[in-house]
Amino acid sequence: MKKHTSSRVLAALGVVALSTLAIAGGSSAAFAAPAEYGNIDFTETGSLTVHKYLHQAAPGAIGDISEAPEPGTFTHPVEDVIFTVYPLTQSGGAALDMTAPATWEGLRAIQPNSACAAPSGYSLGTGIPMPATGADGVSTTSLPIGFYQVCETSAPERITEMSQPFILAVPMPHEGGWVYDVHAYPKNGETGAPVKTVSTLDRTNGLGSIQNFPVTQQIPRKVGDWTQFAISDAFDARLKPVDTGVLSVELDGTALDTTYYTVSAAIVSGKTKVTVAFTPAGLEWLNAEPRNVQAGKTIEIVFTTKVVSLGADGVIHNTAEFSGDETVESNEVTVNWGSVELLKRAAGTTGTTGLLEGARFEVYNAVTPYAADCTAAVADVATGPITVGTASTFTSNASGVVAIPGLFVSDSVNPSVDAVERCYVVKEIAAPTGYLLPTGAAAFTGVTVTAGATPAVLNLDLVNTPVDGPDLPLTGANGQLILLYAGGAAAAIAVGLVLVNRRRARANS
Repeated sequence: MKKHTSSRVLAALGVVALSTLAIAGGSSAAFAAPAEYGNIDFTETGSLTVHKYLHQAAPGAIGDISEAPEPGTFTHPVEDVIFTVYPLTQSGGAALDMTAPATWEGLRAIQPNSACAAPSGYSLGTGIPMPATGADGVSTTSLPIGFYQVCETSAPERITEMSQPFILAVPMPHEGGWVYDVHAYPKNGETGAPVKTVSTLDRTNGLGSIQNFPVTQQIPRKVGDWTQFAISDAFDARLKPVDTGVLSVELDGTALDTTYYTVSAAIVSGKTKVTVAFTPAGLEWLNAEPRNVQAGKTIEIVFTTKVVSLGADGVIHNTAEFSGDETVESNEVTVNWGSVELLKRAAGTTGTTGLLEGARFEVYNAVTPYAADCTAAVADVATGPITVGTASTFTSNASGVVAIPGLFVSDSVNPSVDAVERCYVVKEIAAPTGYLLPTGAAAFTGVTVTAGATPAVLNLDLVNTPVDGPDLPLTGANGQLILLYAGGAAAAIAVGLVLVNRRRARANS
């Protein structure tokens, strides 16, 4: 459409400009009155162009009623929205006098209602449907000179918050002139996606520990009644729901009335899907008057599972979803697990020799789990050894391998986000038969666990020193001297005995 502006003086009309905000959202705020206006050309045909977007994440973008926005000014256009333009008349149906200052002053006080009913003291003529907005969110229709109320009358199901009706004048006063081809920027709200996170609460970092997944959903604004409201989470075979699979359901930090929802579980595509669905009582609460009184409040559901296996790669993916008029998926979170394998051998051996069976170990969290070098890791002994599955100690097998199959590495939410390695500390608590047990700090060894189901190579060699045996008699040179000394002494004793016997014989003769 061609845009017209004029600066011809119309001093008698003391018009009051309607602001861009009024066009965008139905506000009564006004522009400062321009200094001069030209006469309205009642022979002209004007137009309305609607630019339809979702609420903008970045505040501050303001449209210009006299022209289309620059590319990139707004994001997330909304397709298939229909606006209807209703001629605004006096309460008896007579046309409003556009030349009367009182008419313009009266427009400032109008507060269109969300039901698109005629404002108090006015009537609405037959509606003129605009074309549905295109993929760019734009729709245009030609309009005769006059006053109108514009209402959003149809929107896709995902739209839960329709824009407020607004009052339109063709032409619109703007920056000292008249705009016949008017641009408006009413915004929509859509069903917000649930936000999923990963909790460290109750996770002991060994396979079999608890892994909780909090999911928050802000209650959207709704045009009609809620007929369905459900939040669900689907867990693969590596995550086993604990009890019902739901630890808590809260509204703005307070436990939600348990009569408002039910919890159920079903196997869907090989996953256990746990669903919190609102009951008729819960839907009645959501639909309570005044309309949308619950909108904006936040529901948090903590789904609770046990990690029972690592699977092929040790990386567990998970998403939640909200089902209302449509189904909206949450962000994806991941939890990364790995294993550690150590090799126990005798000191001074290499390769396949000297491998030791029967050494027993405990595994501890490291005080600094994401250190650059795990060899200096210090055990968090205060929290005690970690249980993996049902085992709290791990013994080297006949091949000398100590396998610890399932330790937490990282997740996509908590620091260090998606780290590929994590430090743990193993403690030798029993040595193989015939070998010394390390004591003190020597009993602890820092190890690196890498995300993945099974290590490609053994992580670390741990050695033991044999115990010292008892002292045996020696038969070397010194031993021979001892024997010689012992033999000489015996011979001397024998000679002495012979001499004593001879003296006794002489004395008796």
